[in-house]
Amino acid sequence: MPAVFVIGQIVKPQGIHGEVKVKIISSFPERFRELKSVFVGESHASYRVEKARVNGTFAFLKFKGVDDRNQAELLRNCYLYVTERELMPLPDEDAFYLHQIVGLNVFDQTGTPLGTIVNVENYPGNDLFVLEDTGGRQYLIPAIKQFVKNVDIANRTMTIDVVDGLLD
Repeated sequence: MPAVFVIGQIVKPQGIHGEVKVKIISSFPERFRELKSVFVGESHASYRVEKARVNGTFAFLKFKGVDDRNQAELLRNCYLYVTERELMPLPDEDAFYLHQIVGLNVFDQTGTPLGTIVNVENYPGNDLFVLEDTGGRQYLIPAIKQFVKNVDIANRTMTIDVVDGLLD
């Protein structure tokens, strides 16, 4: 199976006809209106989308073959996935997907190597990049322009501004 990426999580059944309420985990909520199919849950079972609507940070989906509340209840808390081919196009060449950040080599502004990004953690204020140095120590780098000065996906590098206390 190709790599898949989370775009939402089913939070509960909606109504009695098999519809589900989905918390959108995507910068592109409008994608749900055009969704044809998704992979659901840890098994990545494929479901065809019959109907979709978006309201704020939630989408309401009706899957083919899920026709009542009991069937929809079985999908509660499952994540929804799409393949990389189905990801939304980025708005410009300086934009990137968070999954592309993992594995980047990180340098300070003088070109000194600092380590590698090993994870991206999501927080309400902003995402944090987890930088691991060669000694295995990890540091949290806020994913904001104040700290992240350049991201070069093609060359797999990131340049950050190391302010006092950032790597302590």
